[in-house]
Amino acid sequence: MSDYSALIKRLSNNIECFILESTTSTNDYLINLPASANIQICIAREQTAGKGQYRRQWLSKKDSSVLLSLRYPFSVGVALNGLSLAIGLSVIDVLENEYHINHLKLKWPNDVYFKDQKIAGILIENSVQNDQQSIVIGLGLNHQLGADFECETAWIDLSKICSTLPNLVGLHEKIINHFLKYCQLFEQQGLQAFQNQWRQYDYLLGRALELKYKGKNIVGIARGINEQGALLIATDSTLIEAYSSEQIRLI
Repeated sequence: MSDYSALIKRLSNNIECFILESTTSTNDYLINLPASANIQICIAREQTAGKGQYRRQWLSKKDSSVLLSLRYPFSVGVALNGLSLAIGLSVIDVLENEYHINHLKLKWPNDVYFKDQKIAGILIENSVQNDQQSIVIGLGLNHQLGADFECETAWIDLSKICSTLPNLVGLHEKIINHFLKYCQLFEQQGLQAFQNQWRQYDYLLGRALELKYKGKNIVGIARGINEQGALLIATDSTLIEAYSSEQIRLI
């Protein structure tokens, strides 16, 4: 079992950290806590009802993944469009620069891919409390899922791409520090601060997509994002700005 006591001691005084043996969802755990002006972090060895986008389930096994949520108090004046992209880039930053993993991409709006296989997913949920937006950022990052792990989505974990498997506690610490750094920069400068970095890692760029638009299934080509973080899809007749991935699929 990983020992997170040293990590907790290294966090600053304005951060509350909760280490759980098991929970339904680290996002739900933080959402259900009383309001706080502090940054709050939840790390779990196991999730029994992990959450993905659009009420999908996030699958994992005990002690096999980074299961982490962070609640960050943004001021209400901060536009949060594109925050999931900034958080995804922070995860890539850790994996590339700390663990020398290449071939990483970010699939709009919230999935980290190694080549064509999913290695991490991000779920952001928010609520407004007085003059603050209480934003909960959840991350599931596959660490060592084992040969018997089954999932419909093409997946990969760090054990399959790292010559030396990262220590889970150290990996959590690096990710938390990068989350905080990227949240602070996003609060100060918004999505614009990450546009150039995003272009390097855009998994969908130039790919054909099928989407539902005005009641019809149409085909277009992904052309990056706009200033608000919406996916741009070029069709024969128009340029569509998509703010949800629910009705979009690769073809």
